[in-house]
Amino acid sequence: MRYWLIWVSILIAGCDNDGVADDSMWQICDTYQDICDNTHSGALCTLPRSEVIRDLARQREQLSSINTYVALRTLDAYRSCLEDAFVSEAVRNKSDKQSQMTTIRKIPELQKELIASTRSISRPEVNLWLWTNSQNQDNWESMVNGFETAKEVHVDVYVALMTHYAKNNQEQGLKYARQALEKAAVIKDIQPSVYEFYVGYYLQKNDLEKAAIWQGLYSALDENKAQVNAHYFKLHEKMTPSQIRRAQNKVNDLLFDAKWLNKDMGSFPKSLQ
Repeated sequence: MRYWLIWVSILIAGCDNDGVADDSMWQICDTYQDICDNTHSGALCTLPRSEVIRDLARQREQLSSINTYVALRTLDAYRSCLEDAFVSEAVRNKSDKQSQMTTIRKIPELQKELIASTRSISRPEVNLWLWTNSQNQDNWESMVNGFETAKEVHVDVYVALMTHYAKNNQEQGLKYARQALEKAAVIKDIQPSVYEFYVGYYLQKNDLEKAAIWQGLYSALDENKAQVNAHYFKLHEKMTPSQIRRAQNKVNDLLFDAKWLNKDMGSFPKSLQ
C-alpha cells in the first residue's frame, strides 16, 4: 500500500508539472479564463485564436524568450486575421464586429504585457521581435548580445543574423546559415531565406552548379517537379546546357524520394552546406 501511494504521488506531481498548454481548449480556458476572455469568440479566425490561446498558456507556464516570441508572433497573425475578417462582407453580425474590434485593440496591450514579463531574463527573440517592428538599433544590439549567452536560440535569430551579414560578410552569413540548418529537424523546416542565401553565396563564389542545385531544391517547395531555372543560369551566369543538365540530374536524384521534404536533415547533402 505504501509503495502504491508513493507511485500515485509521483504521478500526480508529474501531471502538475506538465501544465495544460497541450490539453484541450476547454481545459486551457478553464485554467486560464482570462486568456480566453481576451480573445474573440466568433466563428472566423478560430484556428489562429486556438494557437494564440495555446501559446499564451505555454508562455505563462514556461516563461522563456522563445515561448514569448512565439506568442508575440501568433498574436501578430491573429490580429491580421481579425483585421481581414473585420472588413470582410462575410461578417455581418454587429456583435461579432464589436468583439473583433475589441480584440484587435487589446492585442497590443497583451503584447506589451508579454514583453514586460521577460525583463529579468535574456531575451534575444523578444528583442528580434521588437527590432522587426521598430528597426530600433538598440533592440538589434540587445538581440546580438543576448543570443551569445542564451542556452537555446530560435531559428529566426540565426536567419536574421544571416540576412544581416549576407551583403557585406558572406562568410559570417554562412556561419549563421549553417546554424539555421542545424535548427531544422526535417528538410521542410529549412526557411526560404536560407535557400536564397545559399544560391547567392555560391553565385558569389562562382560555384554555379551548387547555386543551381540550391535553386532547384528551392523550387520544390512550391512546385510538383523541381526545375533548375535554366534560362537564368544560361543568360546571366553563362552555364552551358551540359552543366545545367548535370545540376538538374543531381536535383532529380535528391528528389527521387517523394518524401524528400519530410526526411530528416541527415539526408541533406553536407557538400551543399
